[in-house]
Amino acid sequence: MTITGYVRNNADRFRIVVAMWIVVGFGGALLFGSFGLMLVTGTGMFADKAVVDPGLEFSPGQEVAVDDGVGPGNFMVLATPATVDLGTVECAWKSQVYSTGEQREGRLDIAHPDGVAETVTTYDSTPRSFVPLAATRNTEWMEPDLLTCTGEGVESFAITSTDGVLTDGFRFGAGALLLVLAPVVFGLGLVALHFTRKWHQHGMFPAPPVPAYYPPPAQQPLPPGHNPFGPPR
Repeated sequence: MTITGYVRNNADRFRIVVAMWIVVGFGGALLFGSFGLMLVTGTGMFADKAVVDPGLEFSPGQEVAVDDGVGPGNFMVLATPATVDLGTVECAWKSQVYSTGEQREGRLDIAHPDGVAETVTTYDSTPRSFVPLAATRNTEWMEPDLLTCTGEGVESFAITSTDGVLTDGFRFGAGALLLVLAPVVFGLGLVALHFTRKWHQHGMFPAPPVPAYYPPPAQQPLPPGHNPFGPPR
């Protein structure tokens, strides 16, 4: 393959990649913009979590092992009925007994968890409504192994996983990033479209100029009486 042919083949591949960026740029801008808007506004698939699957349900005053529900460090506490006053609820936790014989204890901060609806329903065939009480998502909450909750008017408590719960800080941060990236990829798509139109009109490699044709000079007529086959004069 000649050098010119090699260059032309690579140029064709480059043109295909640039043409693909038109789809990537315009499609990506639409996708990033839609997801970013839903994240910032908390709508669509990024709305506050409203449906849960209780991993463990227990009565007020009953001590339960968190491991029996969802595992420590990543759980949310619920209460039913949904009309429970959070100000009357208390949840105390204990850690496991360590090899030193120490067992730590404390209380959960009762407050509506960020990224969760005011009331949630269960996946059961007959859905029930719960009110979220507290959520633990940080490593400092790996210690609660045993949990006891009490509250005025509470029929039962439940523990569920916080998987899929998006906090407001995460949603706003991720949404703002996507909204910034949307015009960037849209601009890349416009640049790719501009180059493909330019190449379509003028060609990526213009054809070499055709050399000018110069006809041979016309033969001058011989003077009268001149013999072309005779000796030169």
